[in-house]
Amino acid sequence: MLDTPVDYDSLNAAGTIMGSGGVVVMDESTCMVDFARYFLDFAEKESCGKCVPCRLGTKQLLQILEGICAGDGRPGDIELLEELGRGIKAGSLCGLGQTAPNPALTTIRYFRDEYEAHIYEKRCPAGVCKSLISYYIDPELCVGCTLCLPSCSSGAISGEFKGVHVIDQSVCTKCGMCIIKCPPKVSAIEIISPKLELPKPVLEEVA
Repeated sequence: MLDTPVDYDSLNAAGTIMGSGGVVVMDESTCMVDFARYFLDFAEKESCGKCVPCRLGTKQLLQILEGICAGDGRPGDIELLEELGRGIKAGSLCGLGQTAPNPALTTIRYFRDEYEAHIYEKRCPAGVCKSLISYYIDPELCVGCTLCLPSCSSGAISGEFKGVHVIDQSVCTKCGMCIIKCPPKVSAIEIISPKLELPKPVLEEVA
């Protein structure tokens, strides 16, 4: 959609607004569910609380998004986000409430597969949501330089000089410092998001 004209009508049709004209550029390393959560957190804090749809609606949207990012997403959450979002947009009194659901609605519209991965597979494709990822040291790449050891404040990494290091997943806080310290030429540490298949709901027609 890079050819989308930057004018009010075109952006509105795409599900966004002109705003102040600022543009944020992201790549596949950005989790779109976490992205929506970040902006809903802002909108929820900015709500003046005068009207119920905005005051309670943004809070509910944020709670659902936080749950999905934490690995607690449930079947039906996507549809609930869409229903709540439409209600908030229609019932809010000011521009904040009328546009607050946009991050959730448009990320679902264009990146629904990421929401489904979080909910049904319990994984974060971008490797961002801490509850859905693990840090792993590839034993075939690790050279035992020990640079990652002092960087781990939780003491989750163990290993000897020139020996293969391992990360204790029960202790790891997923701060990411080990990846930063691992020499680029080695790059033995990677983020993995294990795929756990959960059954998707079967929608039946009710006469």
